[in-house]
Amino acid sequence: MISLLWKIFFILFMFGCMLAYFVFVVLKLFLPAPTYHRWVQKVVLFWARTTLLTTGSTVTVEGSENLPEHRNICFISNHQGMFDIPLVLGFTGISTGFIAKQELFKIPVLSHWMREIPCVFIDRGSARKAMESFQRSAEVIKAGHPMVIFPEGTRSRSDNMGEFHLGSLKLPIMANATIIPMAIKGSYRIMEMDKKLHKAKLKMRIMPAIEPGSPLYNDKHALAEYLHQLIKSNLQEM
Repeated sequence: MISLLWKIFFILFMFGCMLAYFVFVVLKLFLPAPTYHRWVQKVVLFWARTTLLTTGSTVTVEGSENLPEHRNICFISNHQGMFDIPLVLGFTGISTGFIAKQELFKIPVLSHWMREIPCVFIDRGSARKAMESFQRSAEVIKAGHPMVIFPEGTRSRSDNMGEFHLGSLKLPIMANATIIPMAIKGSYRIMEMDKKLHKAKLKMRIMPAIEPGSPLYNDKHALAEYLHQLIKSNLQEM
């Protein structure tokens, strides 16, 4: 019953976000771009925190002091479940975008909000189009909007981690971005164990940065191995 009530609430909540979309279409015509984007981030923050906290879950964030002052950032994180997105959007303390699968582009209104965050859609069925998406994402980072990559490529739905896809590590290198490793634990427990709603204790740990001048930075194999082991060991400690 609780799961059903939450799903009904979430549908109504998303309907409210759809109505807000039409308001923001008008605001975009009249507000200066920086002001408009500040309001977008306020809405995104409200959506993310509301989506997660109404499940009854709690969130603990460690390592916020590791975030640099500049915003030429690429987060590299494990991916446990669908609630990773509101967790990152609502609790890292800075606005972030994502590389999202192309299929989400077809969903009205949602795709608009994702573009405004900004997110970049990727067609994983075409190497050429995927590279174009990475190039657009690199420009987003260079413009001062951090991006998040989940190198596993899919949700693990557990505390285990899949292997990292080397291709995903092209993005921080193309953007000459500071890499921020991040570990997420517990998000899959909310709804992906049995499709019923559960309260969960979510933990997110932000680890020290890897700067472009690091010896690891331009060796994709060594970098992927280092990041995988670093995030895995932190998950085991959390």
